[in-house]
Amino acid sequence: MSAQLAMVLSRASTVPAGHGGDEPADGAARGLLSQAAAGPGFWEDLLGELRRAGLIAALLADGVIAAAAQAGHGHKLDRTLTAEVTALCVITGALFPDQGYDLILARTFGMPGLPVKPGTVTPSGPALSQARVLLGEQVMRAVFELDAARSDMELGIGATWHGMETTGMDGTTVELFSNDALAGEFGVPAGGTKPKIRIVAHTRTGSRRWIAAAVGGYNDGENKLADQLEESFTAGLLDLADRGFFSMGRWIRFSARGAHLAWRVKNGAKSVPFKTLRTLSDGSELVLLRESSSMLAKRRRDAGDKTLPRLADTVARLVSFTIAARTARRVKTTTLKVLTTLLDPEEFPAREIAALYAERWQIEIAFLHLKKTVKGTGRVLRGRSVTLARQEARALLLVHNMTATLAARATLAARAALAAGADPDLIPFTAVLSLLRGHITADTCCRHCGKRPASGNDPIALLIADILAQPHDREKRDRTSGRTTFQRQHWHTEPVTYTITIIPSNLPQADITPGT
Repeated sequence: MSAQLAMVLSRASTVPAGHGGDEPADGAARGLLSQAAAGPGFWEDLLGELRRAGLIAALLADGVIAAAAQAGHGHKLDRTLTAEVTALCVITGALFPDQGYDLILARTFGMPGLPVKPGTVTPSGPALSQARVLLGEQVMRAVFELDAARSDMELGIGATWHGMETTGMDGTTVELFSNDALAGEFGVPAGGTKPKIRIVAHTRTGSRRWIAAAVGGYNDGENKLADQLEESFTAGLLDLADRGFFSMGRWIRFSARGAHLAWRVKNGAKSVPFKTLRTLSDGSELVLLRESSSMLAKRRRDAGDKTLPRLADTVARLVSFTIAARTARRVKTTTLKVLTTLLDPEEFPAREIAALYAERWQIEIAFLHLKKTVKGTGRVLRGRSVTLARQEARALLLVHNMTATLAARATLAARAALAAGADPDLIPFTAVLSLLRGHITADTCCRHCGKRPASGNDPIALLIADILAQPHDREKRDRTSGRTTFQRQHWHTEPVTYTITIIPSNLPQADITPGT
């Protein structure tokens, strides 16, 4: 930074206005130099411009882009496409998945605050392709993880229930370019034509921001990847998960991290390893989780260790309930069972837990935004090697988090303006992403006078103002439609009311006590 400043000031001091001499070729540089020569009143503005981060860096956690240089990568020379600049290019590429490398580079090098020397020539597309290879996966993984570590509570937008921040865990797949290397590493679904990368994520339901994510192959399966998220289940969180994620070992490990769990389990009495200890006052049941001999044998086979000890007996609480969805022409009743670590029926009534479980759907909406809005329908990731596919998947997750964070900040601004609660669902994700794309290079200095636009040195303020000026989504109403293709073609979306009824489970009564 000091070298850049010295270059600008020395040129301005030796060529006073109106005394001839060689003029800078670039119009923006000419404007900056002429104002710097005019007097000391410009020094503060000039320093602010040189030190100011661009919009992408401003939206991420402090120091995240700079941390890219500390992660393992192959960038050893002081070239234009350093690790930091390449990381910004990869993020920009995820923001504009329909544009080629030359346009991505033009957008990136048009951003204010780019850490390159003034007058640097924009590299070509092939140079970015090679720089991405040198960057590898680890840098984008580090950038994503450092930014995702920010909690919603820090942003003031956390969705809390009884003082706990609610989260969700689920998985999805993303299509890749079809070649032998990607097919061999990630796998192709039976009957499919393209390899798929699998992502399992832990998500905050308030803002739909990822806390953590595991990236693997289609053939890895969701449970294998879910085990990589264990460290993100910290105290103060209440996690909701679908029934495919429950296993006794995972339940014990994840809850031991400090988070509370409310996971759906299978309805069949023989498909879960627990029995009823006693029925509680609200209709829920205390249950005993006990590992059977067959479960222990399978776990030993999977681990390749015949000496693994039996899992300790564990007490949990089971909430069994039905949801009756009533429309003008039909009633559909669904039975669910939710196992939770929240044992007190007075503090956490069964009916409240049953109603809360609907928040798990927020992660499905987050995946919809990731795949349909950020990536785009029918578009595969551009990376054609294993490393670049994983790198791009992390960048895609990061762009989703940037957009969700921006929507959360806009929600805070709306709350302050209205002096009332503002639902983040009313901030349209599509509009936020579109405005973010439009503002990436909109905050540069004027090429003629060197002055900043109306946003000053706070580009996020102008962006949030534009978001709030957009029409908000209407208040959500309870509506339902058919789930299958045939139903969607023949049924209209219609208003619905939901009725929750707590029911007894079909579990056998325990004839043993914990620990015996």
